[in-house]
Amino acid sequence: MLREKGISCHHDPSDAELLPLDVIGCDAFEQALLPLLRGLVETCRNPGRGSWNFAYRAAAARWGVRTGLPLAYGLAHISDALLRVKGDRLQTLDMADTAHAAEVTRDERLLLLLLHQLRRNHVEAGNDFLLDLTEGEMDEELMALALDFGRRHSCGAPREVRHDGTTGPHLLVV
Repeated sequence: MLREKGISCHHDPSDAELLPLDVIGCDAFEQALLPLLRGLVETCRNPGRGSWNFAYRAAAARWGVRTGLPLAYGLAHISDALLRVKGDRLQTLDMADTAHAAEVTRDERLLLLLLHQLRRNHVEAGNDFLLDLTEGEMDEELMALALDFGRRHSCGAPREVRHDGTTGPHLLVV
């Protein structure tokens, strides 16, 4: 592992304050992205480890092949771009660390909140989280990847509720 070579790949939970995942303001979909992101970041850092396989299988199991595989693919590109920008400064927890599975580092929190904002088309707020995450460096590629992910996995517009309490399209037979 790279840590043995003196390069800190993972955040040491004792180094700083970790926050509980359920208090940072993300929905269940975004919370489910955390283990995938951890696995994909690990894959980018250490390609021989095979963490990518976990991430793709977990995404396909949770959201189905049709949604899960493209979702994991998009997260893989975001992870790669983020590591390109932050390098060894990116702090994530090890995906195998079950003791801290429901907690997030500062970087993980900012990335999840970036995606949270962009899924709701709140681009200005997303920009703020990106700048905080990248320590003031606006990376166009990373923002474009995050925007694309947000559009593809949007929360969607609220559906209109009709007076009869139903939603969605209706067939009107005359």
